[in-house]
Amino acid sequence: MLRLLLNTSLSACLLLAFARGAHAQVLYGSIVGHVEDQSGAGVPRATVTATNTQTGLTRETQADQLGNYEVPNLLGGTYQLRITAAGFQTFVASDVSVTINTVTRVDARLQVGAVTEAVTVSAAALALQTDRAEVRQEVTTQQLVNLPVASGRNYQQIFRVLPGFSPPQNAHSVPTNPSRALAFNVNGATRSANNTRIDGASAMSIQLPHIVAYVPALEAIDTVNVVTNSFDAEQGLAGGAAINVSTRSGTNDLHGAAFEYHTNNRLKARPFFLPANQGKPKLVFNQWGGALGGPIVKNKLFYFAAYEETWDRRNAQRFGTVPTAAMKA
Repeated sequence: MLRLLLNTSLSACLLLAFARGAHAQVLYGSIVGHVEDQSGAGVPRATVTATNTQTGLTRETQADQLGNYEVPNLLGGTYQLRITAAGFQTFVASDVSVTINTVTRVDARLQVGAVTEAVTVSAAALALQTDRAEVRQEVTTQQLVNLPVASGRNYQQIFRVLPGFSPPQNAHSVPTNPSRALAFNVNGATRSANNTRIDGASAMSIQLPHIVAYVPALEAIDTVNVVTNSFDAEQGLAGGAAINVSTRSGTNDLHGAAFEYHTNNRLKARPFFLPANQGKPKLVFNQWGGALGGPIVKNKLFYFAAYEETWDRRNAQRFGTVPTAAMKA
């Protein structure tokens, strides 16, 4: 028994020791690039420092002998990249955007000079993705908050503007699907072939695998990463789309939002088949909530909270055809 415990402990230690090599990019993003001098030769052992401008998180690494570097497992956000090497001016790239499940490339050409001198550039989005073969799209916080989303404020409504998606539709009754998750097909595959993760954990409903069990409030979502082709091995359990939802966290700045949406039967058009002597059926829909995030300890500890509540009160209606007396006879 003692030997078994020792072997188990040793195995766990070895797994932890080598865990850094298996980059879980589904949850994080990374920055890669090549450091070279004015002649195009690689600058070995250059020091690369990535700093999150919103939280103060700092990660440091060194380029290899050929001048290639990688800063893996970065939380989504905007970073400042600083590259230094003896005998060269400091290279600084600002506004480097990092999102989950994404590789951002920043190549640097160092100028000869003192380290105290700095060359600052503003990073621009690459027109072509060169470090991964997958086909993907991203839905950001700005799009989720500013684009018109249909009643229910479901982020899945935005999928209708992405290539390969059929229009998402409501599925099942409210008791069966209380989150009002939507069902959709991607690139002709069955709707059960999609897999949605929220912060790395699968969110698919067990009894209804074509919908998710939980839909976060729009204010609580940071990024929605959607991969529709050439999946990496870590994007398993998906044949249509691998969807990764990253929730927001607090930053050094205090941010909050409050909202309320209302509609009722007076704001709706009269149903076409409703008899003229009947009033429009009852409909009162209210959805409200808010979000708040900020620092507890600057650059170290943050908080974020979001709340959403929905009241949907209505009378159901159904149009049907009953057999006539002649049919019954």
